[in-house]
Amino acid sequence: MFAFLKPSSPPAADPLASVRAASTWLDELPTLDIVARQQIVLRAFGAMRQSTRPIDTARVDALQHVDAALRSDRRKLIRQFVENFEASPRVAERIWTAVFDLAQAFIGAYQAAIEAALVPSAHARWKPRLAQLFARLIHYYGIDARLRISRHEHWIPARWAELHRAYLRATELGLDRDDPGAAAAGGRWSVEQEYVYVLLLHQLNSGNLSPANFDWVAAQFRVWSRRLELLAIPKSMEGFFVDVAGREGLRRRTGQDSGAMLRYLDTTPVAEQLEVTLAALRNADATEQGPMSEQGAKRAAILEKARAAIAPNLNVDLRRDPRISCVQEARVRIGVARVIEELVRPVAAAEPPADQIEVFAVAGAPHVPPAANDESDTLSGSLARFPPSLWQVRDRSVAGLRICASGGVGQSLMLGTLVAVREANREQWVLGVVRRVNKFVGDEIEAGLSVIAERIVAVSLHAQRDPRGDLGIEVGGLDSQDLGPRFDAIYLPPPSRPDKPLSARTLIVPTHEYREGRRLVLATGRTIYTIALRQVVEQRADWTWVAMQILDRSARG
Repeated sequence: MFAFLKPSSPPAADPLASVRAASTWLDELPTLDIVARQQIVLRAFGAMRQSTRPIDTARVDALQHVDAALRSDRRKLIRQFVENFEASPRVAERIWTAVFDLAQAFIGAYQAAIEAALVPSAHARWKPRLAQLFARLIHYYGIDARLRISRHEHWIPARWAELHRAYLRATELGLDRDDPGAAAAGGRWSVEQEYVYVLLLHQLNSGNLSPANFDWVAAQFRVWSRRLELLAIPKSMEGFFVDVAGREGLRRRTGQDSGAMLRYLDTTPVAEQLEVTLAALRNADATEQGPMSEQGAKRAAILEKARAAIAPNLNVDLRRDPRISCVQEARVRIGVARVIEELVRPVAAAEPPADQIEVFAVAGAPHVPPAANDESDTLSGSLARFPPSLWQVRDRSVAGLRICASGGVGQSLMLGTLVAVREANREQWVLGVVRRVNKFVGDEIEAGLSVIAERIVAVSLHAQRDPRGDLGIEVGGLDSQDLGPRFDAIYLPPPSRPDKPLSARTLIVPTHEYREGRRLVLATGRTIYTIALRQVVEQRADWTWVAMQILDRSARG
């Protein structure tokens, strides 16, 4: 199977020599390990690049045959990446790399095939295949975009120039709207349709969609965008335009845009389809199926986020609160563990407060926390230990902050991460949740935080063992024999969440420690409170923000 990798291999051993050779070779690949199968294909592409054999029509037919055969593999791998993104980051990274490397290999192969096809002496022989080759090349630029956007990355200008150059060459040859034929590797998608879809994907890169959410909405836009077309002369003052000789994507029209290399895009058909889908999701309670399901509500929220990005006319300011621009150095701590560590440090050095809060678990069966997942605990260990001057607050509002960093800091920051920020001119730590992430050229990262508390306190929690009679030693009204393993949490004194204040007392606890109704003991300097965990305000894989109810109180002896 690997004979084609050896320099002395005969031409018959080349798996990409013809469709028949490719078909036989694909049948021999591993059937269960998809990632291993992609790696073997990558080696075949590497051998093809190093080969001195010219690219002919038989080799291109084999390339497209392999392309079509691996389509289901790509879908499975992308789905596995999405499913493992938060649960197993290392596994997700390996899957992402496998798909990304294969996409780059196909881009290189299709570019080489197009260059061979455009040689004047061979043009007539290649003409029936040219539309297919350009369409598949741009399709793989779209896969490159989907993979990068799933990690909130933005294209560099050189990548935009490559995409526009491919589309422009196809347009000059009159192939942009040609039907590639049913036999094409990707079906009947024209060059222009693939190009427009790539442009729309980047419009969705607002930084507030998780990989799973982006994967779903990208699939919807794949269907909705087929009716769109690029025009040299716009039909209305609304919509977008793209400079096909430039180095960036779509821009919203301002009325001052003009030029021979501009192409105009009216996204009204997609916007209308989005509204129809939203209405169907919202009106689900008017049908026999009952109220909108949880999945339907999530999908409606995704479409709400995408709506502004593709609306042909945007006349409203979508920001909930006015923002104040600033450039302020700040200290940033990322992840529950690092936030608590920072909160505890000044307390140890200073005089203890008069009414320090401690929390101890009481009634209920013994609660055994699950084993720590080292793969998902990379943020606190790698992101937050940089010098504070690398972070800046760029603007703020009542409800949020926008923080930025450069030099490779925070590149693994994810949506839903808990972050504490203390600006250089302030004494208090502000606690927020990452709602938006954007990564730009030069390893610069920008994160939008939703502020959930402007005052926070670290607290200690202990699981309580069953009572053991009079064998324990009572300290401050608490029996030390009843205290079990310790874990930490964050107390948010009311009111929390400045934009929509909560009057309830709330805690942020590790998700694996949360159970609704779980009884706890909260011990202050003077009083012991019996409390219960109640409704969840927000929940993520590693932390849960939950309201607490005071059930009983007694004086501390």
